[in-house]
Amino acid sequence: MDLTTTQQQVRGALTDRRRLVPFLLAFGVYGVAGVTVPLLLLFAGGWWLPKTVDEGPHLSTGPAIAIDVLLLALFGLQHSGMSRPAFKAFITRWVPEALERTVYIVMVCLVVWVMCLAWQPLPQRIWSADGVVGTVLDAGFWLGFVLVYAATLLLNHFHLLGISQAYRHYVIQVPDATMDRLQVHGPYRLVRHPLMTGLLLSFWCASDMTAGHLLWAVGLTGYILLGTFLEERDLVARFGAAYRAYAEQVPAFFPSPLGPSARARLRQALLGRSDQPQ
Repeated sequence: MDLTTTQQQVRGALTDRRRLVPFLLAFGVYGVAGVTVPLLLLFAGGWWLPKTVDEGPHLSTGPAIAIDVLLLALFGLQHSGMSRPAFKAFITRWVPEALERTVYIVMVCLVVWVMCLAWQPLPQRIWSADGVVGTVLDAGFWLGFVLVYAATLLLNHFHLLGISQAYRHYVIQVPDATMDRLQVHGPYRLVRHPLMTGLLLSFWCASDMTAGHLLWAVGLTGYILLGTFLEERDLVARFGAAYRAYAEQVPAFFPSPLGPSARARLRQALLGRSDQPQ
């Protein structure tokens, strides 16, 4: 599509409410997500906010744990459930396909805000690190923060947050670009799931770790492991042998000092040992 045609399509969208309103809705949701994601990470890291995973008003220990576990379960169910292809097919029965991702992002933001506002801190200290160790842990959090954004940019940031689909459908009216391309560049050369690596770092790297922070980190790590298992199953279905070969070469979350062949030998040795009769 040339520049003149694009300008004509944009002008047409500005004068047609049936095209303009859905795009503005998607754009507004993108803006909400742009605020929600950094606030979630700062909340998880215990940085600067009036209420964080570590500090704020809370109930007694028993009710606080019960509420926090329910919030973690809600987060995991929403993320994993709505990201399944079957649920996406269900959603598109009721909303245009171009807004399916926008609906998902709306629900993600809603759950995140509920989770953060209702979270019950458990202030008992698990560890408190000063000096070099504390500095390294804090640096690990910020490394995770940056990695989350780097991973989304490499995965097509605007498509991931739903704005690209709405722009292409409602503004310039061209088919959505397919995302069937295996990403193996940048941090994806070191780990298969750098977004999850960034989240794990931001959840676990804390110079001050409270009981509530530990519950948060353990619960969301469980979600990450489950969500990654389901995602990898979908990736194998989409990319087949290409993804299996990629998975053989690249670790899931953290770079390995061992090369692919060394890891394969170690895995074979462990499997062989587990198969031996007791």
